[in-house]
Amino acid sequence: MFAKFQTQLNSLASRGEIRRSGFAHTRCLILSCLLFHSVSVFAAEPLAGKPFEVALDQKIGRSWTGQEGHTLRDIVRQLTDSQRISIVLDRRVDPTQSVELTLPQTPLRDILTALARKVEAEISVVGNVVYVGPADSAKKLRTLVELRNNELSKLSSAATPGKLPWRNRPVALTQKKSFAWQDIDRPRDILKQVADKYQVEIDGLDKLPHDLWATASLPQVTAIEALSLLLVQFGSTFEFVPDRAAIRIVSIPQRVLIERPHAVPANSPVTVQAAREQFADAEIDQSGAKWVVRGTVEQQVEIAAWLKSGGQKPLKPAENKPNEPLSKRRFTLLKQQNVALGDVIKTFTAFGVQIDYDPAQFAEAMISLDKKIDIINVKEVSAEKLFRDLFEPLGIEVSIDRETVRLKPKSKSR
Repeated sequence: MFAKFQTQLNSLASRGEIRRSGFAHTRCLILSCLLFHSVSVFAAEPLAGKPFEVALDQKIGRSWTGQEGHTLRDIVRQLTDSQRISIVLDRRVDPTQSVELTLPQTPLRDILTALARKVEAEISVVGNVVYVGPADSAKKLRTLVELRNNELSKLSSAATPGKLPWRNRPVALTQKKSFAWQDIDRPRDILKQVADKYQVEIDGLDKLPHDLWATASLPQVTAIEALSLLLVQFGSTFEFVPDRAAIRIVSIPQRVLIERPHAVPANSPVTVQAAREQFADAEIDQSGAKWVVRGTVEQQVEIAAWLKSGGQKPLKPAENKPNEPLSKRRFTLLKQQNVALGDVIKTFTAFGVQIDYDPAQFAEAMISLDKKIDIINVKEVSAEKLFRDLFEPLGIEVSIDRETVRLKPKSKSR
């Protein structure tokens, strides 16, 4: 690492881009910063497996304000270090964007979702990594991983005696390994590192545009997970070369779907037509007592839960354009019963709505965040109507200030 910087600095100095008088100072400053940074980043290994899942569900409170000048890169590094989780920020998301976000005690997974939406991005959890990137890529990433896993399995079982490059390879390629890179490492070199560890070749590696990446890591990932997390940042995935142990870099298709059967519970009130209305982006057909669904991994999970609940869908704000003012947003909620007030607030914050309130004031006014409430069906309602109808019957005063919903206990009349 240090040798690479030494070489680069020598090159810059020879071209006159660093003045000779300041060369020694510049070298010492950069090398000392690198040493400090590498020690701080890798002082503790990122979590993996069950501890990683527990960390994502752990509730934490966070506040990043404009006065403090937090950039997306700052926040990602803070969360990476403090929570010991791997966060990969897509190269297409500007890390220098200023971010303002205040959340009460909220699961880390939801904090990351809200953070991503602040910068017009989405998250996808792949293995032991949280990917933050453009919505289209995030929605396809887990499905791309599953498709490649399925293709590898088929390729291995279909190998003929004369063509054995992929026979027994799934065992090797599903072994979990860790990868890490430092500031200004090249993605081509990182991909080559993955290929070398798993003993595969990569066709088309030289066609990737030149780039320099910031420090990140991929803890305990499979070959397909690692390759997918790296290539998705170039709008790419890969295909297996059948007759040799190699992969070929290709563009991500416009539609990325997997097919799964879903059993419909006996006496279920749900219908295929209702499912098609709820999940318009998925393809749903009936086959006997089962449904055949073609969609993303996330859609498959949502549809399975929807079937199990008898057609109930979790509380979820309607789709809105990122960072759209609250005055222009519309919300759709489906009927829910016995939902904790705190969970309602948490859900809205996870979907990018800033809700400001003082838990101490709530406690003093005897308003419990554990209070169970019922939610009726509402469709495409304004933010003002939604929040007033939702909170005012509970003795909570609502005011909307630009993009923030402020809640406080109603003052008691004397």
